[in-house]
Amino acid sequence: MATELKSRARRGVDRSEILDAAFNMFAEVGEGSFSIRKLAGAVGVDPMTILHHFGSKDELLRAIAEHGLRSVELPSATSDWRQDLKAVADAYRMLAHRHPRVFPLHFRYNATGPADHISSEIVYCALGRAGLPDTEAAGLGLAFYSFVLGFALAEAEGLLRPIGRAEEAELNGLDPEAYKATRNLIPALKTLDPDAAFDDSIDVFIAGIGELAKRRPRSQSAHQREKAAAR
Repeated sequence: MATELKSRARRGVDRSEILDAAFNMFAEVGEGSFSIRKLAGAVGVDPMTILHHFGSKDELLRAIAEHGLRSVELPSATSDWRQDLKAVADAYRMLAHRHPRVFPLHFRYNATGPADHISSEIVYCALGRAGLPDTEAAGLGLAFYSFVLGFALAEAEGLLRPIGRAEEAELNGLDPEAYKATRNLIPALKTLDPDAAFDDSIDVFIAGIGELAKRRPRSQSAHQREKAAAR
């Protein structure tokens, strides 16, 4: 009888329904208060039904991260590699703004699924069009994601915000000779603009890629090989 009930539950509950519920719960309570058992109770199924659809809790979390990424508009590749990198960066920052509790999951997986692979294809093609060989594009592509994800998480956690009175008082209490540069930045830190800081940081990263591509001898990139093969 128990086997029959479980079988009917598996057929009656759609995977997408479970994923929607899992995402909404995770986005509301975060990982610390999320569990398969709580999710099963919310959906009205046995915990084993969840595992039947996703295989493991880790795969469910990966699916939740992918589901979040699909909630933002991913860019399409253009002829401007600089703009492509900026557009991907903007998409992940938007994800952090919309779903700050889900966003940390993107640090856990090399890729969360098809949407992640779409964005990485844009990034790696952009680096190839910039003129970087595969060996450098691989490392700088991961560095690009590390920077974007790190900045977005820091912003979501409140680091990229203007300092308050207590923080200003602490900085003013520093030795004026030993911490001259830090104290000089107090007015700027009080009026910090996260949007401007993000744009400036991405511009610097992209400019660095351009300079690196110009001055380093390199082998033919994947993009260059693709163009040559098409001739």
